[in-house]
Amino acid sequence: MKSLTFVSALAAVLLLGTASGRPLNAKRAVTTEVVYVTVSVANVIVYVDENGAPYQTSTAMTTNDAATSLIVSSTTSDLAPPTLESTPAAQLPSTSDAPAPAPGPTLSQAAPELAPSEVVPPPAAVTSTAVENQTPTEPTNVPPPPPTSTPEEPTPPTQLPPPPAPQPSVIDSQDNGHSNRLGMGVTYDPFTGSQDSARCKTEEEIADEWDKMKDYKAIRIYGMGCNIIPLAVKNVIQRNQKLMAGVYMSTRGNGEDMTQVIQSLKSAVDQYAGGNWDVVQLFSVENERVNDHDMTVSSVVDAINNARGQLRSLGYNGPVGAVETVPATIQNPALCEASDVVMVNCHAFFDTNTKAEDAGQFVKSEIERVKSACNSKRVVITESGWPHQGDANGQAVPSMENQRKALDSIRSNFDGDIFLHNSFDSTWKSDWASSFNAERFWGVIH
Repeated sequence: MKSLTFVSALAAVLLLGTASGRPLNAKRAVTTEVVYVTVSVANVIVYVDENGAPYQTSTAMTTNDAATSLIVSSTTSDLAPPTLESTPAAQLPSTSDAPAPAPGPTLSQAAPELAPSEVVPPPAAVTSTAVENQTPTEPTNVPPPPPTSTPEEPTPPTQLPPPPAPQPSVIDSQDNGHSNRLGMGVTYDPFTGSQDSARCKTEEEIADEWDKMKDYKAIRIYGMGCNIIPLAVKNVIQRNQKLMAGVYMSTRGNGEDMTQVIQSLKSAVDQYAGGNWDVVQLFSVENERVNDHDMTVSSVVDAINNARGQLRSLGYNGPVGAVETVPATIQNPALCEASDVVMVNCHAFFDTNTKAEDAGQFVKSEIERVKSACNSKRVVITESGWPHQGDANGQAVPSMENQRKALDSIRSNFDGDIFLHNSFDSTWKSDWASSFNAERFWGVIH
């Protein structure tokens, strides 16, 4: 009986030990398996023309390899489903609910969109040569070659690179540069002779002609040819006049070096004016080079900034700019913005509908257009006149009487900030297709 009781007790203890034992929850070794999945994706490319209309579609197959990590237990019993840890780049849609390919790129997506400032329409063709001065400008040592056989329209504005930081202008911004207005002026060149035998005027000839120009308040010269800079500074000081100086720039082989011109001007001011720059009231870097397709707008803007920087460092604080025709100025606002004052050549004779007695009113209306385009900046008319000999251009007829009428009309509309063109006949020049055989006969002093 005791044995039976002992056996029963032992069995109970064994059963109790089994029931109260720790659950089977041993840690399982975990391994990570990396599975590479190759997926082929179709890229649809739609080609469009310049108007945005599709004209071709193509499909390109690309292959992407995505790495997927599988975390699994080392045991084979009671395994939970494997956990997928995919990187965002490897998240792939199923084939059953894959979205449709994105639309093909449009023209603006295929290439960077141009900024508005980079899309510049070409200027309208010039319909009248009335505002284009076709007389060649002054070169360095010899007269420049005659202009092209046909009048040229202004060069389309080019895409401008960021210009160098301009030197600050000392002109009062409150009056838009209208201070220090010039009196009635006249243009002057130091050449004489004929086209085949042109030469520089002597110092005595220049002094004699300057005496004949004594009633004009300002004289314009175009460059440094024939040593004109020191002679001009000397003569204007002796007659209490002002000077508009400039550099004859060109890409056609006969242009002047800006630094050399400015240094010559500095030396003349030091020698004859005691270093007082007040004698020089304007400085131009070119004459109608944009209109004549000789220089780009950006190169002219760079030249203005370059000249201003050099002149400021030498003590000149007056206006610096470029001389252009009316249409070239209006169609290229960068020229207005870069110049301290706007400088334009404007000749009523080249408008077939303008009579001599209406020349002043025509020029005035053209200058109003320039002011409107240039934010009411001060405008100086650097050439305006009428020939006394040559062929008729419609209602514009050259003659001594008509020149007198035209000049009277100009004077009645302007009392300053204008240079009559030219002081004396330029017998060294030659005619061209649209000069109406008048190129040599613009002299206003007889």
